[in-house]
Amino acid sequence: MKNILILTDFSKKSWNSIIYALGLFQNEQCNFHLLNAENRNDNEIDYDSYNQVELIQVKSKRDSKRKIDALIDKINTLKIKGNHTFIPILDENNIVEATRNQIKTKKIDLIVIGANDIPSKGQINRNSISEEIITKVKCSVLVVPEIAVFSRLKEIAFPTDYTNYYEAKLLHYLTSKSGYNSAAVRFLYLNKLSEILNKEQLWNKETLQDYFADKQHSFHSETNKNFEESLEQFINKKQIDLIVLAAKNLNLLEQILFRPQTATLNYYSKTPFLALHQSNF
Repeated sequence: MKNILILTDFSKKSWNSIIYALGLFQNEQCNFHLLNAENRNDNEIDYDSYNQVELIQVKSKRDSKRKIDALIDKINTLKIKGNHTFIPILDENNIVEATRNQIKTKKIDLIVIGANDIPSKGQINRNSISEEIITKVKCSVLVVPEIAVFSRLKEIAFPTDYTNYYEAKLLHYLTSKSGYNSAAVRFLYLNKLSEILNKEQLWNKETLQDYFADKQHSFHSETNKNFEESLEQFINKKQIDLIVLAAKNLNLLEQILFRPQTATLNYYSKTPFLALHQSNF
């Protein structure tokens, strides 16, 4: 049975990530672990006295317990809740450490997080929770924007520079699973200067071709100094439902998700992003 860890702060954005995950895994039976942890800055507040800290902590625990119980009750009213099991988790550690703890103890297959740190103007805040989870936790991460709406996945975009040989096996394993297996995969080579591939890149591209020979797919190339602009145009042209990228490809992560140069990008607010980690496959 698949184990999904959903990070929740009880916001509208995190609620939408729950709805999206239920849609994505509606044909499977999963354990959904709902984690609420302290914000990273909670442990940095300087209080005047130990007693005050203790009182605040007790109040915070009670409030979190009430909210997570209410969240479970709300989920139980949904028609799409299916036969899944929902497990509430409260953790006093910061969000990164709490997430790591769950990965170790619950055999988590996927982390789901609402994109509550992606402003509407486009650029993710530096040191955002999404970035910290993707780069510091060894597990695949699905980032769901607040206005993303799940429908059957028809088109998956896979940005690549053809420099990582393991991408073929990683992506092929994912797209063989329920929820992903009916989607066409569109490989997008993002480059700044030239479309000419070296021998290693050509070999890796051929490997992708071999892995996906029996699956609907196509190869595309965009030349633009701003990768995020190329991706935005490609998403609109192909009506992409999900962006998938290898978590190890930090170069592309940095340019299309963490440090974009373009001020306004629609894909930040509507298109889910899945960072695949090798440890899950």
